[in-house]
Amino acid sequence: MVFCLLRSISLLTALTLWTPHLPSRMMVNTTIFAVGLVLQCALVFAAFWKGVARRFPFFTLLMLFYPLRASLLFALAGRVDTDAYNSVFNTLTLVEFPLQVFAAAELALRWITEAGGWTRRRIVELLVLLAVVCGLTTLALHIITEPQLTDRVQICISFLMLALFAAIAIRVRTRNLLCISAGFAAFALVQLATLAGKARAMALHSGEAYVGWSYVPACGYLAVVIFWLIALQREPKA
Repeated sequence: MVFCLLRSISLLTALTLWTPHLPSRMMVNTTIFAVGLVLQCALVFAAFWKGVARRFPFFTLLMLFYPLRASLLFALAGRVDTDAYNSVFNTLTLVEFPLQVFAAAELALRWITEAGGWTRRRIVELLVLLAVVCGLTTLALHIITEPQLTDRVQICISFLMLALFAAIAIRVRTRNLLCISAGFAAFALVQLATLAGKARAMALHSGEAYVGWSYVPACGYLAVVIFWLIALQREPKA
């Protein structure tokens, strides 16, 4: 989720420095950052308290990674030079992608297990799912002009989360699995819409539209975190 809260906040903070005639934007950025950090920490606590971490360890690890990354980048801001800060930021972004892939693989394994195991039909469905993801990713990369490397990876992961949610919703009725995959799918839609909106804003040379779209992932992710906090239930003991 990347392209998650911190990337948007970092961009918006930079834009605030470039537009001193909008002092309230810094307050908005700080508020979103603080609220997001509190909500994400609450989600991690809830994941352990309700036993979700035991059944979905990679999901919990990803949720733990975000507030830790946010705290580290906040602590480094203004204390190290720009090159060093960007290096740390890019490194943490690259760490985020494998964690997202592991979380997606965890959802896929839960889907296959609860849908009847590794039958021939499940294997075929999984191969079809991956083929659809690759096709949609290729199509999106042809539409979006000159996407960055991080955009390419994020587009692929977004389509993967959407496809997994569709497969889980059809075959599985386990509440937490449905809720976790639904949250990832919802944020995937937000990410794809944001990439498209930013691309259009750049094509139209509209700085205001670009700034507006930069707020969407942060707000969307906070909405997903709130959804998870409300929807996730206590896991039964093994």
